[in-house]
Amino acid sequence: MADENFLADDFVRQLMSVGEVDLMVGLPTHNSESSVGEVIASIDKAFQEKYKRERVVIVGVDGGSTDGTCDVIQKADIVAHQNSRGITSLRTVHRIMTKYDSVPVPGIALRTLLATADLLRAKACAIISPNSVNVTPEWVENLLEPIYRQGLDFVAPIYSRHKYDGLLARILLYPMTRATLGSRVYELQSDEFAFSGKLASYCLNQEVWHNEAIRDAPQTWMAITAICNDFKYGQSFLGPKVRPANVPAPDLVTVVRQVVSALFWCLESESSVWIDKPTAALAASTSGVNGHHWLEGSDQANPTRGWEMFRTGITELTPVLQSIVTKDTLSEIEKTATLEVPTFHIPDELWVKALYEFAASYHWDVLSRDHVVQALVPLYRGKISSYLIRHQDSSFEQIDAHAEALCQEFEKQRPYLIERWKVKS
Repeated sequence: MADENFLADDFVRQLMSVGEVDLMVGLPTHNSESSVGEVIASIDKAFQEKYKRERVVIVGVDGGSTDGTCDVIQKADIVAHQNSRGITSLRTVHRIMTKYDSVPVPGIALRTLLATADLLRAKACAIISPNSVNVTPEWVENLLEPIYRQGLDFVAPIYSRHKYDGLLARILLYPMTRATLGSRVYELQSDEFAFSGKLASYCLNQEVWHNEAIRDAPQTWMAITAICNDFKYGQSFLGPKVRPANVPAPDLVTVVRQVVSALFWCLESESSVWIDKPTAALAASTSGVNGHHWLEGSDQANPTRGWEMFRTGITELTPVLQSIVTKDTLSEIEKTATLEVPTFHIPDELWVKALYEFAASYHWDVLSRDHVVQALVPLYRGKISSYLIRHQDSSFEQIDAHAEALCQEFEKQRPYLIERWKVKS
């Protein structure tokens, strides 16, 4: 049973009125008034059409909204959607919510939802972003089914992407976890995912919730926890990931700091699982349409701004980088900074080597760990610019081939990471 002491008394009373459930969908909201109603309608439709006999609940966890988000969740009518035979759900769709702070903190929202799942003894749970404007009932089903029917404990999404979207996963998060942990789960950091009650209870009882890396990127931690602790995991195809027009893109520096900090922290905490164990990258169970699907019509991206910030950042951070990467690696990085945009290129070999040296420096605490991760941002900007230049005219098949080659480079250099991890340079 969860320690519910951090849950508000009113929310605990709501949970008691709901009782035990089979399925739960959580909505971590913040100023989501314009989109959350449609998201709830899609969740409700999935429940009405696919889970007529199951006990279900929709749980909103709000991080300081100042608009009408909470009113939408609490007051919107639940519409009974009929299928072609006129059959509707045989059970009540409960809808409850709680507020936790004046600002959104992903770790607090997830911990609250894990405690909720534990107290309600939910068998399968999904987290849906209230800002995903193209959520369909099929999304809900594709996330819940592998948990509820197939016995998985964690399910990550697979999205259709434009060729310049999702680069943090494509050039860093996925290939590095594939090489170190042997997992081919693509989207380890996502707004949508699903988990079992068993995994919820396990994660809830871990002493990590006051760790800044986990508070900022708990999805990455939960995914890696499932991978490293003998839980059954997989992924499910959802479709295109569309951001609302009125929601700005997340700040790149913030995202890199949060996700990379969580990744490095997890590699540190789970080092006994991977450091001395040879690993082969095993395909994860995939539901829905197999494979990664590209979207046509991506806007042409301009690499110049990122290239300029890479060159400036490398120059300004040279004293810091000297403590993080080797002399040879820094020399190679500085050489790439002399290249102009038409020929600018950061080779995969250099990118992987540098990233592994950053991870080892984080492990050895050569500087403040936050400073180590921040120092990676200019290099990441440079790698993005290099990617954009290389793939301006690439076909989707060429991009896929390069992505696989990059993964193989991470796997090839894995012994180098282990060497630097074990012996401080």
